[in-house]
Amino acid sequence: MDTFRMQCLCFVAGFLCLLTSATGQDSYYFQPHPQDKDVRKGQSVTLECGVSNSKHVVFYWTLNGDPVSNTSRRYQEGSNLHFTRVDPAKDIGEFKCIATNVTTGISLASQGAQLNILWIGDQARVVLQSPDSPADLAEKSEMILRCKVEGSSEVRFEWFHNGLRMFRNERVSFRNKRLQVASLTPADNGIYSCRAVSEVGVVDSTDNFALTLPSDTAARIQVLPKDTIATRNGSTMFDCVFKNAAAVEWYTQTNDVPLSNNSRFTIFPNGSLSISRILNSDEGIYKCVGISDISKEAPQQTYAARLQLAYIEGFSDSPFEPPISPDELKVVALGSQFEVTCVKPNGRPKVKIWWEDPSGHIISDTGRIRVDDSQLIVDGAKRTDTGNYTCNAENIAGQERTSLYFYVAAAPTITLPPAGLVTEEGDSATFICEFNGSPYPVTQVRWLKDTKPYKERNGYSSIYPHNGTLHIHKVIMSDAGDYMCEVVTSGFPPVRSEKAKLVVKEQLKFVPPPVSTRLELNSETKVYCKARGNSPPVVRWKKMGQPFFDWPPHIQDDNGTLYFKGVMNEDAGKYICIATSSQGIINATINIDVVVMPKFSMEPVDTQAYEGYSTMLHCQASGDPKPAIQWDKNNIMDNFDPKRFHVMENGSLYITEVHMDDEGNYGCTVGNSGGFKRAEISLNVKSAEYYSPNNAGRGFENGEENTMSKTVGVTLGAAGLYMTLVIGLMVFCRMRRARKKARLLAEATAEVAKSENGTLPNDTEMNAIVTKPLKDGSTTRSDNEAQSHSSSSHYSKKSRSSYDKAHFPRQELQTMMLLGHGEYGEVFLAKAKGIIDPETEIIVMVKALQSRDENAHFEFKREMDMLNKLRHENITKLYGICRETEPFLFITEYSDWGDLKQFLLATRRDNTRKGPKPPPLNVPQILGVCHQIATAMEYLSNQRFTHKDLATRNCLVTSRLNIKISFPSLSRDTYAEEYCLHRNRTLPLRWAPAEAILEDEWSTKSDVWSFAVVVWELFTQADLPFAEHSNETILRLLNSSELKWKPPMGAPSSLCSLLMSCWSISARDRPTFTDVVLKIGQVTVDSHL
Repeated sequence: MDTFRMQCLCFVAGFLCLLTSATGQDSYYFQPHPQDKDVRKGQSVTLECGVSNSKHVVFYWTLNGDPVSNTSRRYQEGSNLHFTRVDPAKDIGEFKCIATNVTTGISLASQGAQLNILWIGDQARVVLQSPDSPADLAEKSEMILRCKVEGSSEVRFEWFHNGLRMFRNERVSFRNKRLQVASLTPADNGIYSCRAVSEVGVVDSTDNFALTLPSDTAARIQVLPKDTIATRNGSTMFDCVFKNAAAVEWYTQTNDVPLSNNSRFTIFPNGSLSISRILNSDEGIYKCVGISDISKEAPQQTYAARLQLAYIEGFSDSPFEPPISPDELKVVALGSQFEVTCVKPNGRPKVKIWWEDPSGHIISDTGRIRVDDSQLIVDGAKRTDTGNYTCNAENIAGQERTSLYFYVAAAPTITLPPAGLVTEEGDSATFICEFNGSPYPVTQVRWLKDTKPYKERNGYSSIYPHNGTLHIHKVIMSDAGDYMCEVVTSGFPPVRSEKAKLVVKEQLKFVPPPVSTRLELNSETKVYCKARGNSPPVVRWKKMGQPFFDWPPHIQDDNGTLYFKGVMNEDAGKYICIATSSQGIINATINIDVVVMPKFSMEPVDTQAYEGYSTMLHCQASGDPKPAIQWDKNNIMDNFDPKRFHVMENGSLYITEVHMDDEGNYGCTVGNSGGFKRAEISLNVKSAEYYSPNNAGRGFENGEENTMSKTVGVTLGAAGLYMTLVIGLMVFCRMRRARKKARLLAEATAEVAKSENGTLPNDTEMNAIVTKPLKDGSTTRSDNEAQSHSSSSHYSKKSRSSYDKAHFPRQELQTMMLLGHGEYGEVFLAKAKGIIDPETEIIVMVKALQSRDENAHFEFKREMDMLNKLRHENITKLYGICRETEPFLFITEYSDWGDLKQFLLATRRDNTRKGPKPPPLNVPQILGVCHQIATAMEYLSNQRFTHKDLATRNCLVTSRLNIKISFPSLSRDTYAEEYCLHRNRTLPLRWAPAEAILEDEWSTKSDVWSFAVVVWELFTQADLPFAEHSNETILRLLNSSELKWKPPMGAPSSLCSLLMSCWSISARDRPTFTDVVLKIGQVTVDSHL
């Protein structure tokens, strides 16, 4: 018994484990859930439904618990439910999406969703609400009318008496749908109508109320005129018969003159009106007025009727549901059911729909082929049902027709599959696939190569889908493989043939063909010649004019590779490469030239020149052939004044008269047929006041004497300058200490005076003057004192209160390497000792203000102020500033792994650099980086700052994947391609929204846009955004609001939706950074990513 129980327990445990495993593998949840939708009657809408893991999952929908069946108006598209025309009579209720895992049988039901359909009925009518019967209406009684119209949206009502709008007065009032008229008199008689107005549309009542109070003196209506619909150029009749009427007159709504008999209008003796040859202008309200024959004082009795012109509109461009173009061939599978709805066009009066079969007979509402309202239904389609079916729409205004051709097709079968082929490279190949089925284009033949769709190559191959032939005009090696034909007929699954192998025999050919080359004299090099064929070829070289296989000792031919062990001048000439095999013999001829690569015999060096004097920039080179020498300034060729700049015969650049604007970087490029070399130097121009006239003009005649005199002069001048500086500093320091001592004494005296007057606070020690030692041994006051000290200007106060504390001696900076150039000037790395504490030396980033542009000075100051105020772990710190002399510098934190963009580039698989590579970031790590950047930007925006250049190039990353937002902005060289000059401003075009680029409106919302681009960079490993577009194209797309971002591949769907909101065209629609931080924290990572 115990053994049996143990076996049962083991079986149950095993089953539960299997069930748990299957459930775990196929677990899923709804993403997204169906959501409620607002939609107008007749419009299309889609209820979306999806799951996190759609593997083995099938979907269906329910309405109020009942399965939803597909119709031409409402059908399932994938997992979504689509409505081509919403119908309030059929689409009201709760829709749910049911997802079933076919492997486990487990079903999940989504949350319910409803369509909030906004609609208003096609007809309105006026009914008497009080009293109960028209017979109960009498003079001085009260009448309440109600306007009845169906609909869902909020409706506003307007009331009319004989076509004239009614307004509130002492006897007339309105309430919701009701009209109340008090103290009725015969003058109130007439036709009462209403109009219902909503956001969906406007409906006029067609069934109106006629008030006919009896009167002893007034004319009394016997036959009421009625609204009528007539055709243009047709005729109509308004009946209007009064009792006790001396005369009956007719008026139009816009004319106070009664109508009289003419060729189109006839008023009969009984008061009726006839209108013939009706025009468009005849449409409107007609009033019949009865004048009493008993008393002239009796009120005239007026009753109105409306004349409307009949019309019928044509069918729309999409007259059928589901959408089928009238010119489109609709294919229906043999034996299947086919349904199509003809969308009724608008018209007055109501349009009638009927269908005609291909023979022109009207289709009834019964049988295998039948009509239900405007829907055509075909059950069990037969081949004889193929043909043209016509939908007719008709009213008294005319008739409209539209046709639909559908073809009943049978399942295809392959009668002769393609056969395998063996062919030579360069020959043609033809595959034939014979089949039985419906004719083209109902049935088409496609081809697959190695199970993937085969596409035609223009000029190389052709597919003939009507007869199943694939013809390859010129076979190449990559054409080899397994081919299958696939016969496709709409309504049936594709039918595939068996595989047919194409074997391609390779031609004897050079791969690649050898090309002419140039060899460096005395170098050791190789010249390759490789050939390939169906059988391995033998490859040999021959020099023209020399015997076969007779090579000098320094040349060796090893099966197509020609080794040169020390190239000589006599090695120049024509060489023939010969390849032989069982397939034949081929050859190729090349030229080999022997050259001497250009070399600098005198390389240019950095030069200092004086304004107004001449100078020489040396550059000389040797090579064979003799190299040409070209100069450039700041990378711009031929940017020289020919009157002052002369290139000497030896290649040196001579400047006859140096100007201050000649300062810059000069490049000397030397080249010949063997290659190019370039050297770049800087020319530093000083004012002429530093130049000694005694030495002018003697530099070239007596170089050594000139150099010695300069050396002595500089040494003595430096010694004198040093003594002057020492004495000056001693005097300055003595005077400064004296002023400080006097000031401190005065302040201490003031504090003592306060204490004697009883105003000294209890916390005497905290308010005492605090001094701090500086590096130079002097003292500085506390922040409290610095803030209380008055100054002559705001700028000087701010400098003393904040920037003085950040001062760092520039002589303590040891330059390491140049990172690049920004809008302000150079950005470089340096070692700074003592910037954190006296003993520590760290690597810092330094930005120099070298530009003279006013805007650059403003932005430099803005960045410095920002970093000075911000205190966040994910934003670089401001360590110090140097502003005692130009160029001004500010010193910021740097990281051990550099900028984030270079890190991302280093992790790419296509990175060709040698050495170990860091692994690429996975999705959780990317989300962590995004969260750090978003948190920092949230703090920055809360401090009312904008970054203006947020990108991975301006973020630093540490070895612990900590991110710090920084401001290198290397726009001039290192990352120049990522910026664009627009309206004299250098802008991060691909990272900024339209309002920032086009209107210079930078804000937190423009930073949000840039943040989304940073996330895109993280997932694409630092791809250039819109790399396929030029800057001009992007500017045009931004200007027309046509620049469309797509979420990066591999990003979680919730993050993708966040990015799309960040890229909203309107800044108002973008989230705040607080929202971004919250949503990134809620992003879940799919285990399959």
